Amino acid sequence: MSKKRVFGRLTALGAFFVLLFAGGPAFAQEGPFPQLDGHRFSPTGTVPLPWVNSYIVSNLGMGTAYDAGFPPVIINGDTIPGLQGDLLFATLDLEYQQKIVDWFAFRVGYRVDARLGTQLESLLSKGVNTITGFEVGWVARLLESRRDMLSLDVRVSNKNYTTVDIGRFVQDVVDGIDASIVRKNNAVRFAGGLRYARTFSNLFGIVANGELGVGESIERTEDDKAFYRLGAQADFDLAAWRNIPLNVALGLQTDSYPEATSDVDGNVNTGYLRLSYIARDDFTIGLEFSGSQVPTRDELEDLNYGGVMFDLRYYF
Repeated sequence: MSKKRVFGRLTALGAFFVLLFAGGPAFAQEGPFPQLDGHRFSPTGTVPLPWVNSYIVSNLGMGTAYDAGFPPVIINGDTIPGLQGDLLFATLDLEYQQKIVDWFAFRVGYRVDARLGTQLESLLSKGVNTITGFEVGWVARLLESRRDMLSLDVRVSNKNYTTVDIGRFVQDVVDGIDASIVRKNNAVRFAGGLRYARTFSNLFGIVANGELGVGESIERTEDDKAFYRLGAQADFDLAAWRNIPLNVALGLQTDSYPEATSDVDGNVNTGYLRLSYIARDDFTIGLEFSGSQVPTRDELEDLNYGGVMFDLRYYF
């Protein structure tokens, strides 16, 4: 069966699942911005909010893994000692969500991730990696009260992985086999889970999410894989404290099979601090600082990654 047919069937299955289990009346809130009982929540892409609303968001991020240690490389029987170098990560993410009815919304997104070595050592060892693709999803409200909101989220993604592997290319040339410096793979994944938010006061609230999924492995020699993602966020609305139009959020996430990394070997654990400037009820500017520990198949030790993300989000 072709991947287009598989993707189409998964999309239809996701829509059926949401329509079957979702529904319920809305609890009135003022304006389009996500809030419960007077507390405004800081929207992030790491731990998503459960609101059924319409918005458009643009994210631009960059990060670095410093002094990554790479294992020895064997070419034609000769061993090149392990090296150290830096890796640069970049992300561009666009997402649009449209509320269809009061309890149900549809979204579509497109994302580009890139990783490359910034020095000769890391460029030879890791080459250049890019990940591009789109995602479609549905969010449906299951429960809403004055202080709580719970929603069901279903998504399907189709990602293309391109790797410029200099080390493998040199080895193939030496071995006298067909050599290609560029390798391409594709992976389709389906996931579903729950999103939750609660307000404790005008100043403080929490957000949490969890999902399970299954999809194709990035490596064509491996079987399909099941994966999970868990996250939580503490949210502080400073407008309720000193009338400052700023939200501060602290969050954690663990991801067993992240889509932005092609050679992960274990859970990626991420912590972040987000600052959201909220001067209007329909627009926010966000700046998010994050740090991640990334276990990989090839490096001598886990990569320690630090990055920053800038985003603009408009609600309507």
